[in-house]
Amino acid sequence: MEKTINSKQLKELFSKSTDIVQRPLNVGHSGIIVHLFGVDGLMDTLMLDEAILKPLTVDENLKKMQTEKEVIAYLLEGGSFHAFTNEVTDYHSLLRNILSGMAALVFDQEQKALIFDVRAFDKRSITEPSDEGVMKGAKDSFIEAMRTNTVLIRRRLKSEFLVMEQLNAGKLSKTDITLVYLSNIADMDTVNRIRDTIQNIDLDNISTPAFLEEYLVDNKKSIFPQIMYTQRPDRVSANLSDGRVAVVVDGIPFVYILPCQMVMLMQSPEDYANHFFISSSLRIIRYIAMILTIFLPAFYIAATTYQNQMLPAEIALSIQKAKQNVPFSSASEVLGLLVSFEILIEAGLRLPKTVGTAMSILGGLVVGQSAVEAKLVSPTVVVIVALAGIAGFILPNQDLSSGIRLTRFIMAVLAAIGGFFGMTAGLILLITHLCSLDNYGVAYMSPFVDIDTSNHKDTLFRFPIKYFTKRPKKIAPENRIKQK
Repeated sequence: MEKTINSKQLKELFSKSTDIVQRPLNVGHSGIIVHLFGVDGLMDTLMLDEAILKPLTVDENLKKMQTEKEVIAYLLEGGSFHAFTNEVTDYHSLLRNILSGMAALVFDQEQKALIFDVRAFDKRSITEPSDEGVMKGAKDSFIEAMRTNTVLIRRRLKSEFLVMEQLNAGKLSKTDITLVYLSNIADMDTVNRIRDTIQNIDLDNISTPAFLEEYLVDNKKSIFPQIMYTQRPDRVSANLSDGRVAVVVDGIPFVYILPCQMVMLMQSPEDYANHFFISSSLRIIRYIAMILTIFLPAFYIAATTYQNQMLPAEIALSIQKAKQNVPFSSASEVLGLLVSFEILIEAGLRLPKTVGTAMSILGGLVVGQSAVEAKLVSPTVVVIVALAGIAGFILPNQDLSSGIRLTRFIMAVLAAIGGFFGMTAGLILLITHLCSLDNYGVAYMSPFVDIDTSNHKDTLFRFPIKYFTKRPKKIAPENRIKQK
């Protein structure tokens, strides 16, 4: 049964909640009693007093009112001292607005409520991005307050086509979510799919980012990230201009961007702040580092265990000499050090930042040196694993880095089982998997698998800006022209 709006029902609901403000008000001393509801701590008390309580008490026009209907009409038509005043007739919408920090005036006879946006709560200041810093570029980043984040986007895109749709998810948390896109560029089929996905989330609480991410991605079994997150408002505005869709979640200090391709995860904001020759060089280094971190440990295992003849004689003899007194096989050494490397990373994350950094450096040096001196591992293996680990940290996106680290371990296991044959099988499976991923109708490996050559100018190489004339066809099918 649909519940109606009345103050008695709300008082019973919030009877045990001491942080809920409940107060009857005599409108203009006319005898018309309305009830104010709000959450203490989420409302700006000064704004509440000046924009609502004081006008309702001293406004001479309200003293002449005879019915609640007249009061509602007067406040909506300009009698309110607050700019953001809305009428609500749905009980659940009223609850959501109250618990979001708005003030509500409940009119029992009319079974309606007027909502005043007087939200104000403590939030941290806008600071420099911690994970995506640049030398030449903006230094502001998103924070946990959703409205602040949408303002940061609006400041950079002063377009009348910029749409910000208000949604919510979580039956208990009622988490506010804003869907952001440019209506004249974005593919509306993609926008509708994302909107429907968010509205159909059947969870009690959106407590962590993963709760939302798993619903937004199509291929949930893949270890590779299919949704990009960023702390930078300028990066969001650039992707919106390309036709992508942004998802802003209240309480999360970054913004999601969809659809996402792997090439986006290999790009850094710094690429567009440097000369295109320098940016292209850095991108090539990233791709080389990705190949190294995936295949270097596996190549060492395969070469030293199965195909020694593939190595130059001097290197083979040097490796054999270093392994002379080590009791473990190459596969055991590499896999053991890879696991130890992950343990050190996890320990560094769990400890306080200053202690964690010192522990990671000290632990790596002491454990590695002690293991070599104790003849448990050879020096070559320590160098191989350290080089592969450092190469993995070059990747700009941490979710992609995590997926690559797991892939590196799987490749090492396959090399231990089947040598170069196992590596080849793993490479084929990896390429097949990546090429099979589809993200809202866009290939995950696009534009590497795209026949449209105009999309290749911002992938492995970063061409000059004047060549960025068209948007990707799959992302923005209707409005493709970026510049002439």
